Amino acid sequence: MGAMLGVLGQCAYGALMLVNMLWAAAGMKILTLLPLAKKTSQGLCLTLTQISWSIALWCAPWMRCTEDPDTASEWKNIQKKMAEVDAQVAAGKGARRPLMVLGNHTSFFDTVLSVTTFPNSVLTRCRTYMDHNLFKLPILSTFCHCIGHFPVYFMSTEDGVFKVDKEKNAQVDQRVDEHLNSGGWLCFFPEGQVNKNPDTILPFRFGGMKKALDYDACLVSFVSYGNTSVWPKKAQMGGLPGKVRYSLKPVAPDGVKAYIKSLREQNLSEEEQKMEDHVLLAKYAHKLMQEQYDGLKEACGGGAPKNKKSD
Repeated sequence: MGAMLGVLGQCAYGALMLVNMLWAAAGMKILTLLPLAKKTSQGLCLTLTQISWSIALWCAPWMRCTEDPDTASEWKNIQKKMAEVDAQVAAGKGARRPLMVLGNHTSFFDTVLSVTTFPNSVLTRCRTYMDHNLFKLPILSTFCHCIGHFPVYFMSTEDGVFKVDKEKNAQVDQRVDEHLNSGGWLCFFPEGQVNKNPDTILPFRFGGMKKALDYDACLVSFVSYGNTSVWPKKAQMGGLPGKVRYSLKPVAPDGVKAYIKSLREQNLSEEEQKMEDHVLLAKYAHKLMQEQYDGLKEACGGGAPKNKKSD
């Protein structure tokens, strides 16, 4: 009976996603024909994505998504911080400093959850990295192109192999810099791949950390637990009954350079003292995200965090 209900849930959610993505994709095509500024058009396309995916999720109440109590206030805090940065830039009193949102990666539902729960004013300024093969899929390719996400040209589909086409990715990197220099933000999965073991966040790839240091970005982490219960890693479509919990936490709200400075003023180990800034940033951001995940897991009754003993 449980398996049958799961299949019915997937079929229903799949139909909801298809219908809503079709009208959203049609709307995006129309937007590209209008005399709109590029960023305006892309932001509107992201809004259409948020509306269409939110409708599908709202119509699937068996996929229960709840936020940690502090999430709303943390979003307000970082938005206030970024508004101050924007005001300083506009007044010519400060350098541009983008927001970068880090997330754990366990299934495609990570993306759906982010799009449906981010404040619209944050979402419309964010772009992300995506496997270039996703730009070839029906319907989804329209979303990718119209929103202006950045393709990553991997040269292997093997798990854990991150060899990329350096020439093509160098061109993409220029587009990323243009986006950040014009006031855009980034959200990405620093693990670099879908995690087979969600309970243990994978070591971070260094590319995103280097980019964050280049721009002295403000970092926050959007972490979720239970995504694979509603959309398993290898499933073509989600929709299974399950519970998901998510939260937002600050990592480096005042910029990664200030964060690194504060870390180096602490009692670091000899090994950590010798680490380059991007390696140290990756290590401590990873530590914070793992603690965040463990807290969500404990709140969902999934067990005590790894650094605590059960009574």
